[in-house]
Amino acid sequence: MKRNVLNRLVVPLSLMVMMLAGCATPGAPAAEEAVIAGDSLSGELIVYTSRSESLFKPVIEAFNQDYPAVKVTMLTGSNGELAAKLLEERANPQADLLVNSDTLTMESLAEQGLFVPNDSPAVLAVPESYRAGDGNWVALTLRPRVIMYNTDLVTPEEAPTTLMDLTDLQWKGQIGAADSRNGAMVAQLVAMRHLLGEERMTTFVQGLAANDTQWFGGHTDVRKAVGAGELAVGLVNHYYYHLSKAEGAPVAVVYPDQEEGGMGLIVNSTNAGIVEGARHPELAKLFIDFMLSPQGQKIYAELNFEYPVTPGVATAEGVPPLSDFVLADVTLKTMWEELEPTQQAAQAAGLP
Repeated sequence: MKRNVLNRLVVPLSLMVMMLAGCATPGAPAAEEAVIAGDSLSGELIVYTSRSESLFKPVIEAFNQDYPAVKVTMLTGSNGELAAKLLEERANPQADLLVNSDTLTMESLAEQGLFVPNDSPAVLAVPESYRAGDGNWVALTLRPRVIMYNTDLVTPEEAPTTLMDLTDLQWKGQIGAADSRNGAMVAQLVAMRHLLGEERMTTFVQGLAANDTQWFGGHTDVRKAVGAGELAVGLVNHYYYHLSKAEGAPVAVVYPDQEEGGMGLIVNSTNAGIVEGARHPELAKLFIDFMLSPQGQKIYAELNFEYPVTPGVATAEGVPPLSDFVLADVTLKTMWEELEPTQQAAQAAGLP
């Protein structure tokens, strides 16, 4: 079953190989071992990441200010593509570290033994609901699911206040959302099925389909369409609203399901895990520690408006603390086995 669950997360392996061919060197000789002598550190760290290059490069640059002799090489791809690549390379791992943006994929890979335990104090300081028990993967940032809307088209009084409000016929032809290729959208549906039951989750997807929702492969297109006034409302991770707002788009945001007895805010995470059999696990561990340090967390918070997981690190200006909201009573890391039935029910209900 576990293999089948992961297969639902990844693109067909042949397609993935075509997309990533030439980006890595599976047959390359082993990289030189890292050299550690006192405070000096050198070597090459290979990171597979679904984070955008524009966000991840500043993290690498800041890391290299402290460790200039460490060469960090990144290979980018979607969560599913990189998961498939790690499985393909399992007998001869090429990556030292995976940094992704989908909790369910991370837990699925962990269950298959793709990561090694990490007892770093920085990792163990992260709340247990946002990491594996033995630290084999750990959240780096948090990103709640929100509704953004165009203020030229929707007033605050008209804006939907719950996810289920998006099924109201008044929004027909005016909604943008990510489709089944997007990990955050799928994780949201898994959480809704867990919290509300399959019938209501299915009703939600059917309502989006009936409202002629415009489906996209990712949230960037959603937020741009809403910002441009091509759509009135969009279902996104919170930081897409802040990115659009920073660009001057006429947008506002609703943190949904905050009514008494409501479902609460669904939160997903970006994550990191050291690959089993990695050539430079000590460098990977150091890089995770850096990303969880106040310096690393500040980069994620200020550049991408994400929520830090390290205690004491402030959010970016204009980003309300999560303590302001009621959070959904769900732990995504425990729910990866609910992925396959959720996907089947959602796709049958009209999720492309």
